[in-house]
Amino acid sequence: MKLSIITINKNNFEGLEKTIVSVIGQTYSDFEYIIIDGASTDGSIDIIKKYSDKINYWVSEADPGIYNAMNKGIRIAKGEFCLFLNSGDSLISSDTLINVFNEISSLPTSDIYYSDRINSDGQIFRFPKSLTTSYLIEDVISHQNSLIKRALFYEHEFYNENLKLASDREFFLNEMWKYKSKFTYIKTNISIFDPYGLGSQDTPLRRVENKIFFNNVFGEISEYIIELNKELNKYRGTVYGNIIENFGSSFFLTFLLRLYRLIIRRVLKLNNIFKKILSCFLPQCLLQNLFIYIKEYFLSIFTKKIRICFTNFGDIPYDFFTVPIKKTFEVHNLSYRIVNYYKPHINFFSVFGSKKKLKSSKALCKIFFTGENVNRIDYIQYKGNCIDSVDLSMGFDYVDSGNYLRFPLWLLYYFKPFNTIDDVSNILALFKNTYRKTKFCSLVASHDNSGIRAKMFSDLSAIAHIDCAGVLLHNDTSLHNIYDNNKSLYLQQYKFNICPENSISPGYVTEKLFQSLYSGCIPIYNGWSKDPEPDIVNPNIILWYDESDEQNNKYAMNEVRKLHENDKLYRSFVEQPFFCDTAVDKIYTILQQYTDKLQSVISNTLTHLKRV
Repeated sequence: MKLSIITINKNNFEGLEKTIVSVIGQTYSDFEYIIIDGASTDGSIDIIKKYSDKINYWVSEADPGIYNAMNKGIRIAKGEFCLFLNSGDSLISSDTLINVFNEISSLPTSDIYYSDRINSDGQIFRFPKSLTTSYLIEDVISHQNSLIKRALFYEHEFYNENLKLASDREFFLNEMWKYKSKFTYIKTNISIFDPYGLGSQDTPLRRVENKIFFNNVFGEISEYIIELNKELNKYRGTVYGNIIENFGSSFFLTFLLRLYRLIIRRVLKLNNIFKKILSCFLPQCLLQNLFIYIKEYFLSIFTKKIRICFTNFGDIPYDFFTVPIKKTFEVHNLSYRIVNYYKPHINFFSVFGSKKKLKSSKALCKIFFTGENVNRIDYIQYKGNCIDSVDLSMGFDYVDSGNYLRFPLWLLYYFKPFNTIDDVSNILALFKNTYRKTKFCSLVASHDNSGIRAKMFSDLSAIAHIDCAGVLLHNDTSLHNIYDNNKSLYLQQYKFNICPENSISPGYVTEKLFQSLYSGCIPIYNGWSKDPEPDIVNPNIILWYDESDEQNNKYAMNEVRKLHENDKLYRSFVEQPFFCDTAVDKIYTILQQYTDKLQSVISNTLTHLKRV
């Protein structure tokens, strides 16, 4: 037998059924399925019995924790490899396993095969093609996306049951560092991972256990590992990684780590003394900027890296832009670093600050991206998307220009630059996840400049209670206190979500609409069009609200009332396709155009730099 799939569960009957259905629907057959239940009382046993003819072994009994349950499954398993698919996780498609083993059959024999991770909230986490100890010290691959040779547990060790949350990290580190097991990356994504379980959260217990398992794995050098990994994080860099990888668990490794820590501590101490002296003469904010400028200046003397600066970017994530750049730099055998002030070669701009910085920049390459509506009064200085002033401009507007691409902000929330067409299809499929809807309607907003949100709230409140988790009309603290500001998770409770745009302008569509769809909410929406993203979003899934059209609003309110009061009707409505048949191709094309344009502009800049 090739594979044993092990699912552990406790009181998660909805997640368990989703997992079971994804497993028993596989076209691949050379596997056994094992379920270890922790004496659930919520109906999980009924779900297991419902599918018992497709389950090779199951048991329901009290246990001391998740790793005890996983070890129990290992001892029952007979497959060459084990895959741990917890309740709530699911295999991506019915062909997942056959695709995995087809790929593995063409690869050299390995102890652990692992793939990238797709979260149920749409995030894709790319793991290195070649794993190292230093990577596993900082991060962890997912057992939900790893095929682990069963013999490893018997030859080396089972999961440490003294740990409650971090035993999988300890296991993978031991296999890499202590036992030198072979890890092999596979391109086929295995599962959709539920990131909201207890084992996935950053809690005080997890942080304590991280120290425990570092000590279990590294012994006497664990104190250096912990300190260099946390307190001295920004000074660790490649030096630290190279020491760990190249010197094994020898006495010399301990000596080098101690020396490295001593040097860094002295550097930090001198740095603080210098700052205190200068602070007597300069304001703190100016002093901080001065230090950054001086550091960047000296780094520019001693390194040949290309300098990239992000100006007026607010909290827009940089990595969406740096990932394509990195690939381009690899072709030219160059590297880059992010700077704040000192003479960048490449300068990215957005709207969260003065346009004067864009005009005065001497960068060889200027790129503009807006996360906001540039036709709105707050950002009117950027109207036209700076097309005449930059090498590449990206925004919401529909503009016909060789150096412009319509690239709306919502794409950054759900996609990555080099997503394949299959990646796009898999991500859109996540929007069809169904959740048990226990509440009527939500409104998550911080302001209401146009007044439309308050009017929608007033009209809909006549039907049932609306929870307002944001600053606007605030009456619900659970988004922050229970859901840790995760809107996707919070919105899963609701049948409807009030989500009009902040402002109206052709092409302006933000993440609000997509947050509703991702959580299975029916969006009650107002924006620039009833068909806001043509060829992508199915307009029939949107309930349109227009404050200037009373007749339309009466119709919308009647629809909401009917859907709310008739569960069968509601289910029928949300079973409509959320996206058009052309959505996958359209999104994939935009992502391709984005990477092509960005890489072309960067390549031209690098060619110019080489000439200079």
